[in-house]
Amino acid sequence: LILFRNIIFNLECHFFNNIVPSSLFIYLGKNAIMFHSGNITKTATNVMQMSTLTIQMGLLGIVIIALSVHQFNITSPSKFYTVVIFVFIFVVLLPLQILLKSSPLLWIIDLLWDDLQTNKVVLCWTFCSVLAVLVVSNRTKEAKKSSSAVRKVFHILTVSVFIPGLLYNCSLLYLASGIILGIFFVLEILRVTNIPPLAYHLQNGFVVFSDEKDSGIIAFTPMYLLAGCALPLWIHPAPCDVTNSAIFSLLPLLSGVLTTGIGDTAASIVGSKFGYHQWHEFLKFHSTMLYVKVIMAITVTSLIEAKTDQIDNLVLPLVMYIILIV
Repeated sequence: LILFRNIIFNLECHFFNNIVPSSLFIYLGKNAIMFHSGNITKTATNVMQMSTLTIQMGLLGIVIIALSVHQFNITSPSKFYTVVIFVFIFVVLLPLQILLKSSPLLWIIDLLWDDLQTNKVVLCWTFCSVLAVLVVSNRTKEAKKSSSAVRKVFHILTVSVFIPGLLYNCSLLYLASGIILGIFFVLEILRVTNIPPLAYHLQNGFVVFSDEKDSGIIAFTPMYLLAGCALPLWIHPAPCDVTNSAIFSLLPLLSGVLTTGIGDTAASIVGSKFGYHQWHEFLKFHSTMLYVKVIMAITVTSLIEAKTDQIDNLVLPLVMYIILIV
């Protein structure tokens, strides 16, 4: 690890001092600040501020990649990956180096190896990620359309990621959720533009796991699931306490996990096992009531679930969060 950090540091120092003129750094830094508003400052003072800055710069880079692909109709793998590398270096990495006054890559590595408790959380997340890849790979090989209950495996894995993160390393979960959302965007760009080598496998996975909600060109369902679970964490003021846990605001921050990760999953499994009759839309059962004790939140989210077809994974967590936070 020490050797890897030294290599990155030496490469970055050489790149900064000998290749790119200092005027370009100043220009990029000023423009990066102009693109963002709110909490962004030249120097981040804590992990949450630095994470917010990192996520925003990363999403800005992804927007530039998407616009470039669309505007110039990029379908060549070499051109696509050239654009990705260029944007990553000159729009994301270098401005962050200036604004954070440290290497963003080394900073993220330090976060991942902060202490033993963090290592356990990262190990848990890695296990869940590998399991998700294996599920997709196995289902794709079988070429069998997945049922709603099978798709809820990803909801369970999401719960397994968020609960340890909220309890033991809130700030790292905040950063990781934003980075993974950006990765989802990039993977979807790869799939839609049919860029090898991942496009073929992504498309096969999409065919197997898509449902009636994924009727358009872009598969928003995975993004909605992640954003729905992470949204309370993103918008809650100071979600992490001094111990880097969310224990004091746990119930509002669990809004997404309870509605999307647990409630929606339980409703799907119970409905597929015991639902012999097709109910009218307004009578859909939503089992959030089994898990949340706040009657108003249960009633409102259940009614909205009954009337929402497309973006329930995104709407329900926000509604429950608002009710619980008032």
